[in-house]
Amino acid sequence: MIELMKKLASRVCVSLHFLLGNREYTPFLFLLREEDKNIFDYCRENNIDHVTKAIRSKKVDVNAKDDKGRALLHWACDRGHKELATVLLQHTADINSQDDEGQTALHYASTCEFSDIVELLLQSGADPTLRDTEGYLPEEVTDCRVITSMLQEHTAGKA
Repeated sequence: MIELMKKLASRVCVSLHFLLGNREYTPFLFLLREEDKNIFDYCRENNIDHVTKAIRSKKVDVNAKDDKGRALLHWACDRGHKELATVLLQHTADINSQDDEGQTALHYASTCEFSDIVELLLQSGADPTLRDTEGYLPEEVTDCRVITSMLQEHTAGKA
């Protein structure tokens, strides 16, 4: 068994994905070799140092998008990486960037029920009135009453 694990770890492996609704989840994440990783892998891993150095060196655009239109901020919010999301916002990440399905980082944080990140995004200027391509607001993609209330109060306060 250990030999098999070593063999697997030495190869380029990819994540096995399955779809749940219109969101993508990764139940199994095999280790990628360092040289095979891209900036999105480092973001998903919450490797703040690597992501920060890449952005500061101008090797990576803070608003770069993956093949489904997801920016680094989308990934940080999807994975619950609040500190990384803060760093990305400090480096002028587009807080209202929409992926190919029209979802913003606020949609991701709301769906995943990360109320601390929802609060961070709202305080940083995220627009809770942006709808995705199916017409859903961030408050409509969560089952968390605290987040729904937070989003509704924020929207009412702007009216």
